[in-house]
Amino acid sequence: MDEDTSIQPGAGHGSAIRLPRFGLAGRVLLLIVAFVLLAEIAIYIPSIANFRNNWLRTRLSAAYTAALVLDAAPEGMVPQSLKVAILDSVGARMIVLKRAESRRMLAVSDMPPQIDELADLRAQSPWDAIVASFGTLLAKPGRVLDVRGEAPMGAEFVEVAIDEAPLKAAMRSYSLNILLLSLAISLIVALLAVAALSIMVLAPVRRLTGNVVAFAAAPEDATKIIAPSGAGHEIGAAEEALADMERALARELNEKKRLAALGLAVAKINHDLRNMLTSAQLISDRLASASDPLVVRLAPKLVSTLDRAIRFCQATLTYGRSVDETPRPAPTPLRLMAAEAAETAMLSTRAPIEFRNDAPADFIIEVDREQFFRALLNLFRNAVEALDSAGSSAGAPAIRLAASRINGSVSILVADNGPGLPPAARDNLFSAFRGAVRPGGTGLGLAIAADLVRAHGGTIALAQADDPAWPGAAFEITLPAQSSSLIAQAKS
Repeated sequence: MDEDTSIQPGAGHGSAIRLPRFGLAGRVLLLIVAFVLLAEIAIYIPSIANFRNNWLRTRLSAAYTAALVLDAAPEGMVPQSLKVAILDSVGARMIVLKRAESRRMLAVSDMPPQIDELADLRAQSPWDAIVASFGTLLAKPGRVLDVRGEAPMGAEFVEVAIDEAPLKAAMRSYSLNILLLSLAISLIVALLAVAALSIMVLAPVRRLTGNVVAFAAAPEDATKIIAPSGAGHEIGAAEEALADMERALARELNEKKRLAALGLAVAKINHDLRNMLTSAQLISDRLASASDPLVVRLAPKLVSTLDRAIRFCQATLTYGRSVDETPRPAPTPLRLMAAEAAETAMLSTRAPIEFRNDAPADFIIEVDREQFFRALLNLFRNAVEALDSAGSSAGAPAIRLAASRINGSVSILVADNGPGLPPAARDNLFSAFRGAVRPGGTGLGLAIAADLVRAHGGTIALAQADDPAWPGAAFEITLPAQSSSLIAQAKS
């Protein structure tokens, strides 16, 4: 409970986790003892006042009986020695009977006592009794009390003078007994409560803590995931939540580990591929000088494609080094860029696919041309692959691009007339390796497009296919309001 213990989370995970020297069980034990003592104090205060009153009433009862005898005896018939014996049996130094017309001293010691305090028990309030009891406990030694109570035979009261020392001794003995009893009760209650707390709370919490430490040492190890006890209390619910969190974390870490390995492999492949593409670029430069009309028409596209592939490989290597390239927006004609991206995407298919470019000729957007070209290319390529694999559901295969401005923001719509997306693909549509729709796909196309659009401060979302002529997948790109001066300058 109070030992200095520590748990080693394993090598390579920092210093040991040190538990507190004064644990929760020890703190609860002290709190329970303190609370029980406070309760006992609250009970002790009125009880000590009641004890004092009862002690005094006992003396008054004895004096009441003595007063009956002494008052009935003829004057002078009771010898002084008998009076002294009666006073000793009562524990008083004087007995007085007060009547309406007289105040008779029935018995007194050799010298009448000097009264230090009056205690009238006939009309004493609880607060007065409490104050008087603590006054007795704290009073100086040698005081004499004048105690008054109900009297016999119609008298007003019977009065006795007693020494306070026996009362104080009895009250202190009573207080000591109360203190010892309170300590015993508090310790028993505290030990039982701590035992129950240790079994019902601390043991499950220590199990949770130990599992967290063990899981932190090896978060990729599925065997370290806590097995919920199935209890119906709050700790059982915490175990369920912790198990879910650890499973999700272990799955994410394993996935990140595989992605890191994949990224390293891609970086190596891109490095070699860039070298090969550079060689192919040199060959394509020589083809550009050939006289064949087909070569003359296709060579510039081949050179442009190789340049783009080389830049993409370089960007991939840069990304592998965890360096993000910030977009460099510039005024760009959307219609020309979309036409080039669509033509590039359609090079991979022999089936005729119509591209309907509904972007106005003077529609200028402010984007990083290379990055936004890749975003459009991925959207067009997905549409081409969908039309290649499943065909069109509304006439000849076709892809459409439309653009408009709404309150300064740019809205770009890319749609096809293919079969559309299955419901299962919509949840993870823009997640890498999870949003694949066709067999063999990686799901990277839409994820890359979404990242590039977000880098421009925009959003991309699956749009509702309201036009019957375009029942397939439709994606809407929304770019924030752009600089009108730069766009106007580009148009002019």
